[in-house]
Amino acid sequence: MLPTLRPLKRYRDEIHLRLLAPEIRRAWRQVRASPHWEALRDLLGNAAFSEFRAESLTLDAEAITAQLPNSTDIAHLTAICKKLIPWRVGPYQLGSLTIESEWRSHIKWDRISPLLGDTSGKRIADIGASNGYFLFKLLQGDPELALGFDPVDRCWLQFSVLQHLTQNPKLGFVPAGLATLEAFPEFFDIVLCMGVIYHQRDPFLACKRLYQSVRPGGRVLLESLTINEPGSHLLVPKERYAKMRNAWIIPTPEALESLLLRAGFTDTTIHRFGPITTSEQRRTEWAPYESLADFLDPEDPSRTVEGYAAPHSAAVVGTKPGAGIS
Repeated sequence: MLPTLRPLKRYRDEIHLRLLAPEIRRAWRQVRASPHWEALRDLLGNAAFSEFRAESLTLDAEAITAQLPNSTDIAHLTAICKKLIPWRVGPYQLGSLTIESEWRSHIKWDRISPLLGDTSGKRIADIGASNGYFLFKLLQGDPELALGFDPVDRCWLQFSVLQHLTQNPKLGFVPAGLATLEAFPEFFDIVLCMGVIYHQRDPFLACKRLYQSVRPGGRVLLESLTINEPGSHLLVPKERYAKMRNAWIIPTPEALESLLLRAGFTDTTIHRFGPITTSEQRRTEWAPYESLADFLDPEDPSRTVEGYAAPHSAAVVGTKPGAGIS
């Protein structure tokens, strides 16, 4: 079993391994063929890396902070992390190494964490986990398991580096996307699905998979870029939205709620967070490519470069009917 899947060993009887195994094999072939793996494999061959271990972990600050031994080869660790640029979510403080990610993800955490309720002893999934920033944040609530899902090989490798430093037995990572939830029927107490739904060609099917993966009484937090317009409708971009070719639908907050209701969730609540700004998403040394400022009309930042309404952020929380989770 892959190291990032080891926390799932004790759940073998609850998981459909025949559905999960093909996705893992596909991900492993993909990562071994990627330039990220080739670069990281060479660096991991350095014996010094095996000795990198965090002495402590601080989770309640903006940056996930790992206190590393004074003997840590920070130059070598920096080289590993730079080979895995861009870092989309963060920030991280690994010893004296500061990783300033594109997204200042503590801003989103401060929005969504009050909506999660009691997470102690819960099984939690983070769909679209990127490198696992929110998985680490979830540890503050002492969950039974925090499991990330993301099909991007770079994200898997970034998480692998971070988990190598921290060795937390409650954290796991599945290098596959939302469809892999079919292997986890009624398994999770809480599912976070953030920044994912607008990348789905079939958002109705995606929400049904979220529903099927949650235990009766469990909750889903569905967060997305939204358009700030009244009513329940979807913007379907002709080609791109904010330069994203794979943004298939951009919902209003009410449409986001409708997706959960149609999937079978009840007791839904909408939470509007306002426009995305360059104080939250921006270009950095660790994500040195185009970012939000390049996606908006320079003459009118209330519109994207394509002329659509600029992105806002919203989340909807829904509950699966049935016996409440303990």
